[in-house]
Amino acid sequence: MLTTAPDTLEADFQHFYGLNPDLIWTGDLTPTYTAALAANLPRQAMIWRKLDPRLEWDDQTYLLANIADSLNFLAWTKTKEASRKGARWRGQLPRPGIIRREAAGSEVMAMDDDQLTAYLNAPRTTIREA
Repeated sequence: MLTTAPDTLEADFQHFYGLNPDLIWTGDLTPTYTAALAANLPRQAMIWRKLDPRLEWDDQTYLLANIADSLNFLAWTKTKEASRKGARWRGQLPRPGIIRREAAGSEVMAMDDDQLTAYLNAPRTTIREA
């Protein structure tokens, strides 16, 4: 957490615990105490969004999106388009961290610039046919 987003962690410490963020760097907080505080931050803390984009929404927002998707699907089933053979509903609200669904059903995850650069620069192995 400290290497990924130290400023966000400091803001969360101040917001949720009322601690002066400078205590992390001056050594007034022991590393184990700091780690315990960081690991037990609530789900509303900003640090979780930095670590995983799928955590940008809280449980209530996911629940509301699921309700909206269900209602939209029910409304779609009453249309002429839905009665066609092979029709597929594609009206799901986009979720954070998921860019799109592939035709095969797999999900493509969002990447920040550093992750994308590391992925593109990673060595590739090829499978050679015998």
